[in-house]
Amino acid sequence: MPLYEVMFIVQPELEGDLLEESVNRVTDVIQKEGGEIVSVKKLGKKKLAYEIDDFREGSYFLIHTRCGKELIPNLDHFFKVNEGYLRYIIIRLNEEKDSQEKSSQKPQKENSTVIQEDSEEVQTS
Repeated sequence: MPLYEVMFIVQPELEGDLLEESVNRVTDVIQKEGGEIVSVKKLGKKKLAYEIDDFREGSYFLIHTRCGKELIPNLDHFFKVNEGYLRYIIIRLNEEKDSQEKSSQKPQKENSTVIQEDSEEVQTS
């Protein structure tokens, strides 16, 4: 299963048990759909770059999860319909790693083609 990174911002007024509950709700959605939680990090309360829904700061969280692509629309829907989540982003991490592995397996060919921008002919002796 591919590795995904889920980052979300929670309203700053949620603290203590309410804050933990908001994180647990996200992890529950992931686990109900067959996903595996790799890590959960609380990044803390930070000032937002711009005001969102009359809030100037928010609590940031980062979750790494292994799950199927079927989970992503469900998680997207969850964030849209539930209040308390200001912003979120879901990124698949394995694509970059896979492309790096593929490029390292292919031998690099030197570029022997010379491209000339002018339309003049070049004569070699």
